Amino acid sequence: MRELLDSEYDVIVIGAGPGGSMASYHSSINGAKTLLIDKSQEIGTPVRCAEAVPYLDEFGINPDPSFVRSKIDGGILVAPNGKKIIVKGGKTQGYVVERKIFDKHLAVRSANVGTKIAIKSRVVGLDYDGEKYTVIVNHLGQIYAIKAKIVIAADGVESSIAEMAGIKCKKKVTEICSCAEYEMTNVKLLDKNMMEFYFGDICPKGYVWIFPKGETANVGLGIIDSKKKAIDYLNEFLEHPLLEGRLDNATPIEFKCGGAPVGGPIEKTVADNFMVVGDAAGQISPISGGGIYLSLSCGSIAGKVAGEAIKSNNCSEDYLVEYENRWKEKYYKLLMDELKYKKVLQKFSEKELNALADAMDERLEEIDVAKIAFRAVKRAPSLLKYFKDII
Repeated sequence: MRELLDSEYDVIVIGAGPGGSMASYHSSINGAKTLLIDKSQEIGTPVRCAEAVPYLDEFGINPDPSFVRSKIDGGILVAPNGKKIIVKGGKTQGYVVERKIFDKHLAVRSANVGTKIAIKSRVVGLDYDGEKYTVIVNHLGQIYAIKAKIVIAADGVESSIAEMAGIKCKKKVTEICSCAEYEMTNVKLLDKNMMEFYFGDICPKGYVWIFPKGETANVGLGIIDSKKKAIDYLNEFLEHPLLEGRLDNATPIEFKCGGAPVGGPIEKTVADNFMVVGDAAGQISPISGGGIYLSLSCGSIAGKVAGEAIKSNNCSEDYLVEYENRWKEKYYKLLMDELKYKKVLQKFSEKELNALADAMDERLEEIDVAKIAFRAVKRAPSLLKYFKDII
C-alpha cells in the first residue's frame, strides 16, 4: 500500500489557517519541499472570528467572489450614550468573507505551488535530534514519523506545538478574549458597507460588533470577564435599547465561539529549526482582537525565511532569527503600543467612555489612539489621568 505521506520534508507547517497557509505557500515557491498539516477534517472549520479581512492586494490574493461577502468602507463606533463616530478609510477598509471558503482558498493556492496537505492530522509528538525534528502525526488514524529540517507552528491560540519545542507560548486566562457570535438573517444594518462597534457594560473590557455579510450579518462580542459567559452577554445585547429593535426579526443561522490572545506577542518566536506564527505567537491586535492581516503578513515572512534557510542549508536559530527581526521591525512597536492603549481603555467606566466619545469628532479618517487622546484631554481634562502616559 502506498504511504499517504513521505517520510521527510524540508518544512512542516502545523495549522492551515491564514498564517500557516501563507507560510507553506512562500516556503514552497522558494523551493522547499513543504507539508501543511491541519487537525480538522475540513480546512477553515470551525470558524472562530468575525471574518473581517483587509484588502488583499499586497499578498497577491484576489478578492474572489466565492469568498467575499461584503466590501467594507469603514466602521461606526457607538458609545454607551448612543453617540456614533464614523471612521472611514485606511485600516478599516477591506472585506467580510466566508472564512470556510477563504481559508480553503489559501490552502488550495499553496497546494498549487507544490505544498502537500494533510487534513485530519493531529501532531501527537515532537522529537529533536539537534539537526532535524521528527513530527509524530496521527493522519487519518495512521501514525507517521516524519522528519523536517524546519517546523513552523501555526496552530492557533491553543498552541501546544511551540511548547513541545521549548518555546513558551501559553496564554494567561486574563489575556484571552472570549468570543461568541451569531450569523443572523434579517438584521437591519446602519450601513451595508460599514462595520458597527458597541462599547460599555454590555461587553466588559471588550466590544460588540455587527459586520455586514451579504445577505446575513455577524453579530458577536469579545469580553475579558468571568462574571458571565460570552454567550450570555451576547444574548442580552440582542435586545439592547441602542439597537432600536433592529434585531427584532433577526434569526441566527450559525453560532461561533472561540478565544483571541490579546496579551501581546510572545517573547520568542524562533529556535533552532523552529518558528512560531500567527495567534500562536500572539501576532494579533490587543485592541481589536483582529489577527488575519498579521497572520497573513507574518506567515509570509516565515515562509520566505524558511525557503531561504533551506537553500542556505542553515536552519539554526541564528539564521531563522531573521524571521523574528523582520516581523518585529514591522509590527512589534505597534502591538506593544496597542497593548498599552488597551490597558488604559479597559479602566474606563461607561461615564468616561461617553466623555471620551463626546470629546471626539463625529468623523475620523483613522483610529490613532495618541491623537484621539490628545484631542480628548483638551476637551475633557478629567481624562488626563488615563492618557498621561500616551500623549
